[in-house]
Amino acid sequence: MKSPLLKSFTIGFFLCILLLTSTEVSLGQSGCEIIDFSTTMVVNKEKLIEERSYIIQINRKDSDWITDIGIPYDAKDKLDILEASIIDLNGETIRKLKKKEIVSRNNISRGTFYEDSWVKEFKLKWNQYPYRIRYSYRKTYNKFIYIAHWHPVVYTNVPTQKASLKVILPQNYDVTIDDSKELKYKVSKGVKSTNHYWEIKNRPAISKEFFSPPVQTLIPSVKIIPKQFNYEIKGSFDSWSSYGQWHEQLNSGLDILTNTEKQRINKLIEGITDKKEIIRTLYQYLQDNTRYINVAIDIGGLKPYPASYVCENKYGDCKALTIYMKALLKYAGINSYYTLIYAGGNPVRINRETPAQQFNHVILNIPLEQDTLWLENTANHFPSNYLGTFTQDRYGLMINGSNSKLVKTNALKSNDVLEQNIYSFNLDINGKGNLNVSKRLKGKAFETYQYVRYKLDEKEQKQHIEGDLPLNNSEIKTWKFSQEHRQNRSLNLDVSLTINNQIREIGDMLIVRPISSSFLDLEKPVKRRSSIRINYPISQIDSTIYNLTFINQFKVDLPKNKSFESQYGKFNECFKKVNNQLIVVRNFQLYKGEYSLKEYPALYDFIEKMKKSNKNSVIILNKL
Repeated sequence: MKSPLLKSFTIGFFLCILLLTSTEVSLGQSGCEIIDFSTTMVVNKEKLIEERSYIIQINRKDSDWITDIGIPYDAKDKLDILEASIIDLNGETIRKLKKKEIVSRNNISRGTFYEDSWVKEFKLKWNQYPYRIRYSYRKTYNKFIYIAHWHPVVYTNVPTQKASLKVILPQNYDVTIDDSKELKYKVSKGVKSTNHYWEIKNRPAISKEFFSPPVQTLIPSVKIIPKQFNYEIKGSFDSWSSYGQWHEQLNSGLDILTNTEKQRINKLIEGITDKKEIIRTLYQYLQDNTRYINVAIDIGGLKPYPASYVCENKYGDCKALTIYMKALLKYAGINSYYTLIYAGGNPVRINRETPAQQFNHVILNIPLEQDTLWLENTANHFPSNYLGTFTQDRYGLMINGSNSKLVKTNALKSNDVLEQNIYSFNLDINGKGNLNVSKRLKGKAFETYQYVRYKLDEKEQKQHIEGDLPLNNSEIKTWKFSQEHRQNRSLNLDVSLTINNQIREIGDMLIVRPISSSFLDLEKPVKRRSSIRINYPISQIDSTIYNLTFINQFKVDLPKNKSFESQYGKFNECFKKVNNQLIVVRNFQLYKGEYSLKEYPALYDFIEKMKKSNKNSVIILNKL
């Protein structure tokens, strides 16, 4: 079953996962389409009632996946399926779903040990095309901090003919409304309620684009946030400070260690006086003795499990592990702050003007006299004070009672993400021999390969390395990871391969084509639909060395060196012959930045210029 990218809003924010982002709008005949998607939200005393109804048309057999329906819900909330049937294009019922065809199961997500989230599943498949399915359901939430977080899209790859949202609020119910201007909006007042209505028609399907803002920001939306709420305890969205106070109260008393754990910590940090060394020691202790497992139970995944829970069980989700790390530091006399953040390589930006729950992850902020440290507590293979592409350069809410405030994480610089690759070939005149690859990885490549190193088995590691090397006619023999020490922010990978057909013979000439760098295949400007967001710089140096014992038998024609720069980045490529070696060094950088759609052709031309230079980098050996 395919899951919709944009599901109804739930409070289970703290699932530490990367979100899908890059998109473009595409038009054309679809295998299926949303005919009508209707949502009604009603605030009734202390409860929130949500009703959703769908009419979906399936035009072809290859789109039957959309008839596998899954409706998620929390065990403490009530879900009623109101209707589920197959209909023809005139609205006549072909078949109704029977109750026994509905299956309820625990909605275990990836990396989750246990959670109180469930899903009701059923199928509404027919064998004559086109046909439609119609279903509706009602959810009753006993606790809520959002009234609506709505998008007029069910599946990003499926067009929508019509979508609407109706919100019924009691009179004088104080809310903040953040809605997109392209939605048609009207409001009406009754005796006891105020009715808000939004509608949009003919939304096309969406597909991926490189360097696009997150999909959530490209689709119209409605967010309705209550100024006051009661979610286990009373809270307020009047300001970031008031929301932070609510979180502080929610977390009160959770950062206490067990006596057994205190004894361990006493031995661990005995004799250490430097605060940074204490922090590093305790962080490595957390990494070596706990593991990340999502435990999304209790009040919708907003309240952490106490530090004592992690002491005893040695696992937790991002909230629990952060509270545990906070407790370790507190016991050592070091103050730290639980900080809410939106994690992901292409994050949704926080609307700083609208205090609300806009986060999906938790990290720890440690202010020192001359520095501020950050700890990502769910990764056991990153150095301390390393956030990386997952949480760099964005605002988070630092929880500190009435002094809670938005703070910004550090941005990655070019040197922080530099990837250096050295390819050393030893070839005979037929292009056969061996290759040694030496990689020094930082940034995203460092993060990826740390995962490969620690989480994948040998077979999976080999497959990943093979897929990452821009080579044909090769076979990996050995590979080795190395790191100077665990606090180092780079990783070395050395690979040895046997290799064939690396030299092409044409008459009396030999052709050597250097390894291609991994440039992006961007959409042509005429097809581009979204603006450009490069969240962090890209920096790479590729050095290729050909050791050719037979080279003195030939006259070597090297390409001209090239160098150019634009506002988007820079590129240079140089060629030289040293004794029996041919050496090619290629260096390119792509700068961090945001650009309008009007600027895209210039960025596209810059990338294409690099690709063309790379393609034309051919070395010719002429027989003497």
